[in-house]
Amino acid sequence: MLFRGRFDKQIEHIKEQRGDSKRVFDEDDLSSVLEKNDVLAMIISAMITILPVALVFLVALSALGFFFVVR
Repeated sequence: MLFRGRFDKQIEHIKEQRGDSKRVFDEDDLSSVLEKNDVLAMIISAMITILPVALVFLVALSALGFFFVVR
C-alpha cells in the first residue's frame, strides 16, 4: 500500500475515538441487525434491479442470434 503509515495512524486514531464500543456490523448475528422482513425486501429489490437488465441483455442476444440465422 502506498501510504501504509498514514493508514495505520488513522486506524489507530479511530480506535482511540471509538473506545470499547462495538459497531453494529461487528456482530456475527445478523438477526440482531435485521428487522423481520428485511431479507425478503432485499431479495425483492435485487430481483427488481437485476431481472430487467438480464432480460434486456437476453433479448438483445437472442435478437442478434436470430438476425444472423435468418440472413
